[in-house]
Amino acid sequence: MSLSANASSETHSLEATVPVRIGAGSFATIYALPGRAIVSKVVHLQDHLAQIKHEYETLHNIHGTLCNTDSIFAIPRALAFFDPSAQELLYHPPSPHRGPLRQARSPFNTAFFADLPPRACYASELPTPLLGRLYFGKELRPSAFVNTSNFPIDVARYRLLQDQSADELSPIEEVAEGMGEMLSRIHWNAGYDARDVEFVLAGDIYSAAARLYIIDFNQMQSFNKSHNDVTPLVEAFFSNDPYYPRPIPGDQLYQRFKQAYIRSCTLDHLPGANFFLREIENYQATKTVTS
Repeated sequence: MSLSANASSETHSLEATVPVRIGAGSFATIYALPGRAIVSKVVHLQDHLAQIKHEYETLHNIHGTLCNTDSIFAIPRALAFFDPSAQELLYHPPSPHRGPLRQARSPFNTAFFADLPPRACYASELPTPLLGRLYFGKELRPSAFVNTSNFPIDVARYRLLQDQSADELSPIEEVAEGMGEMLSRIHWNAGYDARDVEFVLAGDIYSAAARLYIIDFNQMQSFNKSHNDVTPLVEAFFSNDPYYPRPIPGDQLYQRFKQAYIRSCTLDHLPGANFFLREIENYQATKTVTS
């Protein structure tokens, strides 16, 4: 729905405290609200208005399509979009409640964005800004330096964490299955190529426990599921950071990934799903030979 720009004079239940800059990407800066599981993404240039608005709508569509699955990966919910140049405020009705019972959330108003830079932005749910990126397709070198805002976790590191926190972390095989399931659903349920999405380990939005999330949907593109051309999916798979197990048929984690990918695909799109898997396996085999 679209609202007028007039800010309510009443106290807003989500009125922002002073935002804290927690990072920046190619076209936007991320701000977090202290003590709240909310993040705002603000474009560097107002010329990127269409791009940030597209990301907001894409995140909303993906969440609405996939959030009711029983996957171990959660998707943060898009909360509101604001363009201060046009005083345009958009938000969607709350999705079904998933966390502990809380006070009802009031509609957004422009006062929520008052302390952010005056450029187009959107707000979304955010797990803790301390993120571990799950690089199951790459073996990382030991390092004496740790960046808690961007900590890479390969298979060996995840197994070590699991040994130390067996009651808090899912088995690594289930994580690989979760990656395959969610990639399949993004492809064949939602109709996007999943370009540049990130699979991360972070704090749960509603508790102190660890949780697995998919984030960063700004580069995803839609594709025609009725065509047999899976080239955009293959290109997106290999252009992404190495989150997925490499598509090597003898790799056990890849087998779990592959089985979940197929199992999560609807029957009418199964030929395309199988074709995609064959293509990434063939491309990986070619890379292995030439490397």
